[in-house]
Amino acid sequence: MSECQSTLRIAHVSDTHLGYRALYRADPETGRNQRSVDVERAYEAAVDDILTREVDLVIHAGDVFHHTRPSWSALRCFVRQTRRVEAAGVPMVVIAGNHDTPRLRTSGSAFSVLELALPGIDFVTEYEERSFQFESLDLALLAVPHGALTNPIPPIAVPEPGTRNVLITHGMVPGLLAKGQREPGEEELSGALLDAGFDYVALGHYHLWGAQGHNAWYSGSTERTGFGDEAVDPGYSIVELGAPGEAPRVEHIPIKTRPMKTLAPLIGDARTARELADTILDRVKIMDQPDAIARVELKETPRPIRREVEAILRRESPPLVWSLQVFSPADVLAGFGERSGEVSATDVRSLFSQFVTERTGTEYETEFAEAFRERGGRALDEAIRAAEAAAGAEDPAA
Repeated sequence: MSECQSTLRIAHVSDTHLGYRALYRADPETGRNQRSVDVERAYEAAVDDILTREVDLVIHAGDVFHHTRPSWSALRCFVRQTRRVEAAGVPMVVIAGNHDTPRLRTSGSAFSVLELALPGIDFVTEYEERSFQFESLDLALLAVPHGALTNPIPPIAVPEPGTRNVLITHGMVPGLLAKGQREPGEEELSGALLDAGFDYVALGHYHLWGAQGHNAWYSGSTERTGFGDEAVDPGYSIVELGAPGEAPRVEHIPIKTRPMKTLAPLIGDARTARELADTILDRVKIMDQPDAIARVELKETPRPIRREVEAILRRESPPLVWSLQVFSPADVLAGFGERSGEVSATDVRSLFSQFVTERTGTEYETEFAEAFRERGGRALDEAIRAAEAAAGAEDPAA
């Protein structure tokens, strides 16, 4: 590289969610949960492609892992693949997202170990922003991890004059209508971070790739984590920066992953389980994606009929599709077949809050309702934290 090159190429990756697992299906080669293997292979594919692109810098904008206490397999995957970037001599900066950041500041983080395993990689994972100067790239970089967004005083981002400026952070852009419920621990980004003076703002957290203003982009996720991500096109971004002040050129690089498809809803309407199952199987045949994760909604179908439909599909759908789920409006949590990824903890909180709201002023006095909502919310938080801690060790196919 020259002392001050005219064009800077950056690989912007985010939301790899290593350690995610779901659907209770085992990888035939390893015996491990297939979805865990899928997300690891997606990160490997991203690194494979990045190393062919002659990039000058790699940035990871958070949610490296799906849990704050990642499994050994997830840690091993990240170290093994990231070491390839390190060995290629390409600088890399990694920040922590909300999935990577412990709820208790004193509990420590897996990144403290990764800093030892990958000394050539820069990690910004605690509760303060950090600045980098890449003089040979004519670049000033400000990394703002998720933890820094939770401080009482929000971080201040000031671009440096006379050089290219890049900001990395992890959160939700104000006004962005995310599909579904908000995530636990999610932080909204302040306008001060989305400063127009930065040449590029590398965003993590939202899984759909796209621009947020003229200089800010979500790179999207490298794999889908449940049907809330059905519209996601997994991949990462290649960013080209010219002289300071020039608009960035951003290209989405897709990664081939397991397809995900919701079939058109089906109304039971007094049809037999065999008839319903045959209709679903015909639709799956037409879809012609044997590696796909699919689901179909059954409406106005008695529970016994639905259960029989599910039994038939379990027996007869495997040659046609990798996974086929049946759900109905009666399912409180639509991702009934998945674990700690498809089911959002926020759904439980919302249902509880709605339960209290509906009874306020009739069954509950306002003062009692607010106290009940607060204490119940704390109890749910504790239960969710306990579940996440229990999920830290990966079980085969679990």
